[in-house]
Parts: sequence; structure tokens; C-alpha cells
Amino acid sequence: MNLYISGSNRNRNCYKLLKELKEKDDKLISLAEKDIKFCLGCSSCIENLKNYCSISDDDMQELYINMIKADRIIIASPIYMNHITGILKNVIDRLNPFSNHGNLKGKKVYLLLIGQLSEEENKEVTSSIKEYFESIREFMEFEFYFIRTLTSGEVYGIDDIEKANENYKDILKEIKAVIER
Repeated sequence: MNLYISGSNRNRNCYKLLKELKEKDDKLISLAEKDIKFCLGCSSCIENLKNYCSISDDDMQELYINMIKADRIIIASPIYMNHITGILKNVIDRLNPFSNHGNLKGKKVYLLLIGQLSEEENKEVTSSIKEYFESIREFMEFEFYFIRTLTSGEVYGIDDIEKANENYKDILKEIKAVIER
């Protein structure tokens, strides 16, 4: 099973892209629809060797379960302030228990970024985000694959990933091929 995670605060371009990539038995989770509390930095997941975060009254539990079940985790995030979204960063912070138990060890994690600018114009920002994922890959021991950065067009202009990319259908095929390798 593939787990698709839309890291956007709204169900637009990232969600649309992942929904079109998702197959029947796969799971799609939109973080815009989830209540994920902030990491408290309490370290109880380390000190008490818990599989999950001690915060148990939010939707992060669903993400933990689905991440463990998944063979591949495909994440799409818009670029906000030259990085991934805060809601996605919050989820990553809450994965600290997984680093202590190897729950993502050997899993394949794929990243797609969507920004207002072109892939070329987002090159520096993309590089920084890739470095961030590479650094957490090291201690979480998952395999990391950066797929690409797509443009959504300008927020006040097109703001539609399909219209902003003339070859959108071909891009979907290319992404599927990367994920299915």
C-alpha cells in the first residue's frame, strides 16, 4: 500500500496531484483535514521508549498507523516561505518516536514540491528542502527520493497545477514511474 500525504493547508494543488496518482488500495491523507498538535519537546517518547508520541488525543495516531502499514510514503508540499508547510513540519516533529524504534527503517519516502515559481526558479529553495529531508533520512533510516518541483502558477494568476503545466498528464505518468520503481 502507498500512503499519500498532502502537506498543504488547503485541498488544492497538492491534494489534486496526489488524488490523481493514488490507486484503489492506496491511502490519501490531507493534513488540512487533520488535527495534529505540536510536539511538546517533552522527550517522553525517548525516555519511556514509546512507539508513538505521548500526545494521543489528535489525528497523529492515524498517521502513525498508516505510515507503519505503507510500503511507500509519497508527500506533496507547497513551498511556503521557502520551505515545506508548517503543518507538514509539525508532522515530521511528531515522528521522533519513530526514530527511536526504526518504524520507518527501509521505507521509501518520496517528495514532491509545488511552488508558484518554475522548477528552475525554485532550484535553490528545492535544494535546501532536499537537504532537510536527507538529514532526517539519516537518523530515521528511510530511503529518500526527491521527485521534482512543479509550478502551480501564481496565487493571484492561474493557481492550478494542471493549467500551469502544459504537459501535466505526462508529468503524472513520469511521477508514477518513479514511485513504482
